[in-house]
This record gives sequence, C-alpha cells and structure tokens, in this order.
Amino acid sequence: MMRNKNHHFLLICFPSQGYINPSLQLAIRLANLGVAVTFATTVTASRRMNKTEPPPSPSPRLSFATFSDGFDDETLKPNANDLAHYFSELNRCGSQSMTDLITSSAHNGRPITFVIYSLLLSWAADVASTFGIASSLFFAQPATVLALYYYYFHGHGDAISTQLLQKDPSFSIQLPGLPSLTARDFPSFFSPSGPLAFFIPLMREQLEFLGRQGRARVLVNTFHTLEGEALGAIGELKMVAVGPLIQRGSIRGDLFQVTSEDYIEWLSSKAESSVIYISFGSICVLSDQQEEEIVGALFECGYTFLWVIRSKENEDQEEEDERIMKKFGGKGKIVRWCDQVQVLSHPSLGCFVTHCGWNSTLESLVYGVLMVGFPQQVDQATNAKLVEDVWRTGVRVKPNAKGIVERGEIRRCLDIVMGDTSLEKRGEMERNVKKWKELAREAIGEGGSSDVNLESFVMEIDGDGCI
Repeated sequence: MMRNKNHHFLLICFPSQGYINPSLQLAIRLANLGVAVTFATTVTASRRMNKTEPPPSPSPRLSFATFSDGFDDETLKPNANDLAHYFSELNRCGSQSMTDLITSSAHNGRPITFVIYSLLLSWAADVASTFGIASSLFFAQPATVLALYYYYFHGHGDAISTQLLQKDPSFSIQLPGLPSLTARDFPSFFSPSGPLAFFIPLMREQLEFLGRQGRARVLVNTFHTLEGEALGAIGELKMVAVGPLIQRGSIRGDLFQVTSEDYIEWLSSKAESSVIYISFGSICVLSDQQEEEIVGALFECGYTFLWVIRSKENEDQEEEDERIMKKFGGKGKIVRWCDQVQVLSHPSLGCFVTHCGWNSTLESLVYGVLMVGFPQQVDQATNAKLVEDVWRTGVRVKPNAKGIVERGEIRRCLDIVMGDTSLEKRGEMERNVKKWKELAREAIGEGGSSDVNLESFVMEIDGDGCI
C-alpha cells in the first residue's frame, strides 16, 4: 500500500541490541506502508551489526545511516563506571551528527519530514525541532513500564524509593491502570542506591519533554489486548500500540551474529516440548555463583537444555563449558549465540528460562512458549510480574537474601512449567500461551489493531510532518 510517498522518516536508535532489533522491525513496517525510512544508530553499533557483511535492505524504501556517540574509534571504549560522561558525549556528538544528516538529506533532495527516536535520546527531538520537524518517541518496553515511569515522576517517586531502600516485603501499591505492585516488581533504576540510579534524571528529562508537547504520541512495542488498561492509563500521553515488533517470515531482524553452530540440528533430534532454553540476553553475564546454582538445578532435575552463555573476560570459556558439560553428557548443549526466534519456534522447546527482557518476553508470547522469569535489571522485574501474575504464561524465581536464586528454587520453577508438578497450573499456563499467541499474531496481521494503529499514525502526519 503506497501512501505518504513524499514522507521521509528518520529513525534514531539507541545503540543496544535490545533497542535496535525492534526499531529495525518498526522501520521495515513503516517502509512497507510506502514511506521512505532512514534507520540510524551509532557508528560502533552499526559496525557490530555489519561485522560479517553489510545486510541487504529488506525494503527499497529503507536505507541505513550512522551517527557518532564520541567513541567511533575501536580503540576507545566508554567507561562503564562513568555513564554520565558517555551520555554527555552521546548528546554532544549525536546532535551534531544528526544535524549533518538532516542537512545532507535536504541537499540531496530527500528531506527528513518526521523523526522517531529511542528512549534516552530526547536530544534527537530537540535537533528535529530546530529544523521545524515533528517527532515521536518509540518506547521499546511495555506500556506498563512507561506508565510506571510517569507515576514515579508525578507524585509517587518518594514513596516508591523509600520502600525500595527499606526492602519492605509487605509494601504494595495500586496505581491507576496497573496491577498491584510490590517492591520487587519495580524497574531497577527506581532504587536511589542502585547501580542504575544514574538514569533517574535522564528519565525525568524525557517525561518532562513529553509533557511540554501536549498529549504527545508515543509508539509502544505492545498490543492492545495485552496492555489495554496501561495504554490508556496516562491522559497526558497518547500511547499507540504498534507491536509486537519481532522478526517475521524471512525478514531478519537480528543483524548482530552469524553462527555455524549446529544447535538447530541438535534441537531436531530431541522429543517435542522436552528442551529447556536458557538465555539472559545480549548484555547480562551471570556471576559464577549464580551459574553454579543453575548447573546444579539442571543436574538434579535431569531436563535436556540449550544454554546461551556469554563469554566472560579473562576466562577460558571453552574450558569452562567443557567442565560444565562433563556433568551432563548429551543432555545439554552450550552455545555462545543462537537465533532466538528459530529456537523459540522449534517444536522441541518446552520452556524458556529468561531474564524477561521485553523482546524475549514478546517473542515467547508470539511463539507460545512457557517462561521461567529470571529478571536481572531495568524493566525485567516488571515484565516478570506481568508474565506470572497478569498474563499467567509462566512462573518467576525468588532469589535469596543475597540476590542469588538457589538451585532448589530453580528446580521448583522448572518442574512447574515442564509438568512434573502442579499439572493443573501448567495446564492453565498452556491455555494462556495459546491465547496470547493467537492474539499477538492477530494484532500484527493485516487489519489487526497494531497494523491499523501504525497506518493511522502515518496517515495523520500532514504534508509538513506535523501530527
């Protein structure tokens, strides 16, 4: 369907795989609606994406560009202990790069008419405004989390922070449009003493910017039947559900890795619904103690598993893998990376032990896979809460006082989702994953709610790029 042929969207994407994969899918779907789209992320992220060979564009109307975060030279790396400096450089260098990109696009007869930008990149909206170009935020987490961010900065932050500091197990709060939440259900950066507290002022700045726009439209990677109440919870924002934004058909959305490992052949040799898939995303590296607890649980329960283990610095990973696999023989397989969509859609999969990153959570819903929520940071605790208590498509582990999930607790959860205990509960979860699988696919199918929402969003942009 060719509409708005004169529009040229610029999609400015935060340089992490968790943002890039859904943002790329959004860019593809916009291009399929007939608008030109330039997808831009940092030079460094683009280099990681294309380290094997440049990816073919999935649409003739989609092109790729880069912007600088100040660390384009491969010999320079941001200091993980000084995120303030990184974000300052990202703002400074990214703003200049984006200005140059918009200027050059206009000179080449392809002027940018609308900007979509990731969370934490509100400077992109500032740059767009200097050119008289309208913009919208793309929120790659659930609507529930965006509503929580809003409530935190609108009257509830002190109460939430106090309870998180005190770690009061009896604390519970009911916010409009959201499920009842306890201290362990909040995004990790809400804790003022936590390692991610640095993000609090950045999030405040983002929400204040949206508030000044007057019912700003925010594209959200979710779908209406999944989060209907949360989508309408904040009157100051117009949340537009356009998800789930995941890889479909032959379009590859994950451009970061290519592997020759034979895990699909290995999965095909296993019985239906018999394999536990374990992955903690592209960033998290487990502590040695937590890894040992998982190994112990897998050994005790005897289930077959496919485990994605990220390489650790200063460690012979192959030697470590060999040490682990000696305990299991042919009952398990360890890989550095895998095509998660391929794995989740494989009939041998029985469940997914996941950090509950939002991309992984949505992929599990779309492919109908039961989950064991094992959250680590950011929005993952909230996502795990939704999985266990709202959508009821899995269970969630409970860590001990030191934050370690012990092997007995891991085995308890595995036995529930794999059907060795609580058959009634597993049956309920299986019915729920089937329901959400159908509803998710319906939302992104032709004429589905998210499909219609995205098309309406594009159609409502007038000739000057204003909504």
